Amino acid sequence: MSSNHVLNHPKLKNISSITDLYQGLVETEKSIIYPLVDRLIQLILTLPVSTITTKQILYLIILILPA
Repeated sequence: MSSNHVLNHPKLKNISSITDLYQGLVETEKSIIYPLVDRLIQLILTLPVSTITTKQILYLIILILPA
């Protein structure tokens, strides 16, 4: 294994969440080396917000439309 490997980096040893993983990748500049992983984590982190927003909009449309 290379000493530049992600698992060997001290800042990435004690990750407990996907948010910690993303922050660690950005801080260590590994997100530049692994752009697809960076993008995938960004999508995963924004998915709950997108889903909630969509549900809220649909709920508002149902409220606004006459029955």
